[in-house]
Amino acid sequence: MEVTTSSNTKRCLMKTGCSFCGHKGLQPRQTQYIYRRNGQFLIVDDVPCLQCAYCGEQYFEGRVLRDIEKRFNELHVHGQKASKEVQIPVEHFSNLRQV
Repeated sequence: MEVTTSSNTKRCLMKTGCSFCGHKGLQPRQTQYIYRRNGQFLIVDDVPCLQCAYCGEQYFEGRVLRDIEKRFNELHVHGQKASKEVQIPVEHFSNLRQV
């Protein structure tokens, strides 16, 4: 699957580089995005982004994030079913023991 980014967004980011480390090497990638709101989650695979080749900082287009938020609402507000569900263990940090 090809990563697509609007040409204006891509040009702007490529010109200015990573806002975190300043490196100019931003590359199109697909990543996993975890959206969380009010204690509810949505994990989305294969999300297009630009990623800094040096520090790994990721940049997402607004339309991509709006699509994720829309799907979150369809699932958690309107009761639609996700294509897959996972169970995730949760721990309180205070319960972790240092080795």
